[in-house]
Amino acid sequence: MNEPIRLLLADDHEVTRAGFAAMLADCPEFSIVGQAVDGRQALELCERLNPDIAILDIRMPHLNGLATARLLRERLPAIKVLLFTMYDSPDHLEAAISAGAVGYLLKDASRQEVIDGLRQVAAGQSALNGMVSAQLLRRVVERNQSGAANSALTPRERQVLGLIAGGFTNREIGEKLGIATGTAKAHVERVIGKLGVADRTQAAVQGIALGLVAPTERQP
Repeated sequence: MNEPIRLLLADDHEVTRAGFAAMLADCPEFSIVGQAVDGRQALELCERLNPDIAILDIRMPHLNGLATARLLRERLPAIKVLLFTMYDSPDHLEAAISAGAVGYLLKDASRQEVIDGLRQVAAGQSALNGMVSAQLLRRVVERNQSGAANSALTPRERQVLGLIAGGFTNREIGEKLGIATGTAKAHVERVIGKLGVADRTQAAVQGIALGLVAPTERQP
């Protein structure tokens, strides 16, 4: 008999983790070997437990799912990453793919869709939400046709974008870079303007999606 596919589940909501575990309770082909409440704990457990698939929520404290996926790709590339999220946006899907995720499923997916997605990922295939993937494909085509590339960021603005993606505040960005908080705020506003997005969260997602930055990890 084949060994079960070993899963690690990371989500800061206990109800979500419990619901996911209950959904797979009668599926012997899967085994949840660990659960994490944030990205940092997910990294630690992956290093210790070496699961086949890490299932990550995008929005988590300390280290979000996108940053965690990127670090897993660098440190433990054999572990496959599946993002399990409520964000049905091509921005987040593009960022997830850029970070190394091979699966992207929405939390309103059916039980069978989740099981099929896990099987596809375990078999070395991609498991991406069809509707969001179609939106992303249209966006890429439109971007290529229009040639509307984002304005080039300066080296300093790339630094700032990396810190934004890591979840740092304007004050913390200023401290990191040795500049005044007001100057950091001005850099953040310029980055948001150049990327053509509405806020710092969208700037972080867009920056990761376009491969402009890797999120700066917070230290414990």
